[in-house]
Amino acid sequence: MRTMTKPLPFFVVIATALVLAGCSPAPSTGGESAPPTAESSATPTPSAEPTPEPTDTSVGLPTPESISCDTMLDPLVDRVLRSTQLIPAAKPWTQFGFEPTGAAIECPWGYEGQPHAVTYFAWAALGEGEGETFLALTAENGYGTTETEQGTWVTDPGSTPGELSGILVTDGWVAFAPTAELIPAILWTR
Repeated sequence: MRTMTKPLPFFVVIATALVLAGCSPAPSTGGESAPPTAESSATPTPSAEPTPEPTDTSVGLPTPESISCDTMLDPLVDRVLRSTQLIPAAKPWTQFGFEPTGAAIECPWGYEGQPHAVTYFAWAALGEGEGETFLALTAENGYGTTETEQGTWVTDPGSTPGELSGILVTDGWVAFAPTAELIPAILWTR
């Protein structure tokens, strides 16, 4: 009898890449973290090479002319996504009807020829007062906020109280990731 292997959940693969890349997860708001699952010990090695060194985090911020999905993510995270046959499809910023004045991009990652994204990252530089404008638009749409030392986390109206979302707003930028722990995968957030 032929058995099929179940693919690893996408987030387990990305979390492993973040650990290998030396990214630290976002702080919790006081709740205890969930215990590790059996899946986390079954993650594949991203390459046949020795464990990679943490990526240099001293990258410059993009300009409207240079911003790209190909340079957005930590190289190890990018490689892991591409190794699962996912590709980014750059598109203009559309979140909450907000129009940033600086560099901005949305990067849905999906399989070639399929219209649905498997995962999603986005980033926009914020000019003077644009963070407040963005947060006002999220509030108009029923979203809340949670303040941490990293910035303001936009919280989904249906989320558990204290649960951080994958949307972080600072004085200089706004970033979207599938989870709060994946925000550091975006190089421009470091």
